[in-house]
Amino acid sequence: MKVEKQFIQCLVVHKPDEGYRLSHQIHQVCEDAKTVAVLPSWDEAIQYLAENGKADVIFGSYELTDLHPSVFDKMNKFIPVVFTSSKPFVTEKAFALNCLDFINDNCSDERLTKTFQKFKLLYPKENNKEAKEKNVSADVGQSKKTRFLVKSGEQLFQKNQEDVAFFLADGGQTYLVEMISGEHYLVSNKLMDLEEQLDPSQFFRINRSIIINVKAIGAIKKHLNSRLKITPKVDFNDEIIVSREKVSKFKKWVNQ
Repeated sequence: MKVEKQFIQCLVVHKPDEGYRLSHQIHQVCEDAKTVAVLPSWDEAIQYLAENGKADVIFGSYELTDLHPSVFDKMNKFIPVVFTSSKPFVTEKAFALNCLDFINDNCSDERLTKTFQKFKLLYPKENNKEAKEKNVSADVGQSKKTRFLVKSGEQLFQKNQEDVAFFLADGGQTYLVEMISGEHYLVSNKLMDLEEQLDPSQFFRINRSIIINVKAIGAIKKHLNSRLKITPKVDFNDEIIVSREKVSKFKKWVNQ
């Protein structure tokens, strides 16, 4: 019986020309490596992985992280990252993002070969697969947040998931906007934390400021610059806009 060859699936996050050059170099130094995608930003890399894209290791430009600082909160922490940079030094921030290695933008083949040797030593293929499956099982079994302690004035209230129209970040504070009344209540959680804790079939982060409950959505209309405008089922004066990069995923979520 023929055994199918297992490749190291590499995701490259870089400016296009430099990304394709690095991809070619990766194939030259490691015959087991296969580039699954070359993407120009970390936002697109996160979206690629979220849509069932696979990667064993990510080669990404460290300089691009400053343009997309929050995307790493959603990064699968199991996938190791090899950062490239024009600055030959390692920073604490890089290693906090599960950095496997740190190489110069124009590193030699010998140096890149050592990176793959390190990857194979730390992430054997069989153990890599088992750990990923274990990690997925843990995520599936994790209970989601359905109750919220909120504040109005000096009073505290308990709200349930069905009470929430959406969560709103405004002026450095996070608010729970109530489904029926439209009342705003302070919550202690940040949006990025809530995004991880909420039921993804029920809630979706449509932009930097709002996580909306599917039951709070009224009409959906096309808006400027390929965005969408939502009319909520609660009294809310400001526009609720689905950002352009979220539109495709939002449509799939609504239609599931």
